[in-house]
Amino acid sequence: MTITYRFSTPIYPSNILYVNIIPNYTCINNCVFCSRPRTKKDFHKPNIYETKAGTSLYLKKSPTLKEIITEINYNIDKNDKELAIIGLGEPLIHLPKVIQILKYVKKNYKIKTRIDTNGLVDCIYNNSAKKLKNARLDEIRISLNATNEKDYLKLCRPKYKDAWPKLLKFIKDCKNEEINTFVSFVVDYKNKKMKIDTSNKEDFVRFAKSLGIKKEKVILRKYLKPI
Repeated sequence: MTITYRFSTPIYPSNILYVNIIPNYTCINNCVFCSRPRTKKDFHKPNIYETKAGTSLYLKKSPTLKEIITEINYNIDKNDKELAIIGLGEPLIHLPKVIQILKYVKKNYKIKTRIDTNGLVDCIYNNSAKKLKNARLDEIRISLNATNEKDYLKLCRPKYKDAWPKLLKFIKDCKNEEINTFVSFVVDYKNKKMKIDTSNKEDFVRFAKSLGIKKEKVILRKYLKPI
C-alpha cells in the first residue's frame, strides 16, 4: 500500500510528505472533470494524478492508524516543510482518523499540516472545522468549483442533497476557526452537452471574495484532460 509519497513540480517542492488514507479512491462527489478511477476495471489504468505522484494510490482498505504513523515516522525528513493529507478521493470521509493523525504529527514534529478536501465533511460529521482546529490543522484547501448551487450540482454531482449549503458553511467555519483557508476552482473545462463552461476566472475570484476569501487564496486549477 502507498500510504506516503512525494512528487516535485515547479509549484510543489519535494519537501512535502503526502499522506494517502483513502481506500478504493472513495469520494462523496462524482465530478465530471475528475479523472479519479470510478470502477474496478479502471483501478490500475494510468490517470493524471497517479502519473504525477509516480505511484499507484490504490488502497484496498483504509490503513490503520498504526500503519499510517509507522509510514510517517519512516519517511518524514528533517527538511520537510509540510505534511499534506490528500490521496486520490476524499480524505475527510475518515475525519476521526485524520484528527488522530494531525494530533500525533503536531505532538511529535515541527511541521506545517494541510488537507485538500471537497469540503463536504459536514454532510457526515458535526462541527468538523472546530475539530480540525483543535487538532492544530494549519491549512485547508477546499474544492469549490462553482459560484451557485445549480452549477455545482452539474459539475460535482454530490451524493448529499444539502451539499452546497454545507460546503459554503464549512468554508466560513474554517475561516472563523482561523485555519488558513484556500478555495479552488477547475478552470477551462467545457461541456457543451451539459452547458458547462468554467472559463470565467473573474467570476470565481469575485464569488470567493464574497465568502471572505482573499484573492491570493483563490486557486485556479487548469483542467487536464484524462490520459
